[in-house]
Amino acid sequence: MLSDDESNTVKGSAETAKTAFDAGGKVNFCSSRYKDAVQLRLRFLRTAQQNARAFDEITPDGTLVYGKIKLEKQYLQPFISFLAEMELPPDAYFADEEKNTVETACGIAEELAAIFAEDGTTDFGDIKIELIERYPFENGFVVDCGQIY
Repeated sequence: MLSDDESNTVKGSAETAKTAFDAGGKVNFCSSRYKDAVQLRLRFLRTAQQNARAFDEITPDGTLVYGKIKLEKQYLQPFISFLAEMELPPDAYFADEEKNTVETACGIAEELAAIFAEDGTTDFGDIKIELIERYPFENGFVVDCGQIY
């Protein structure tokens, strides 16, 4: 039985661990809060380090942050050519032709947004640039998303 509706703490577990410790028993007790706050974060960090692409930034909480550029289908290939003209190495971005998106480092996305904002227009139709923060798993839950252009 849980001790309350706000955690996964088993009712009486801390008291049982204290009693065993006081009796001289060997006790290894991890509270639910500890598991949530520390162990889960460390698991995210390990997973992020294994799964991060060359351009992904890993936060202290183990989430991944990157830029995402959404384009109309007919502009995806011209945009990829534009990135190549900027002499970006192939591992500096990922193009998803099914979703008509390009993912890249935050700094590159911010630089592109600044260039397009300064020009007031792009040669790539209706373009949207976002910064994404998500859990480090394939199709991980998006923690934060903010449009910058």
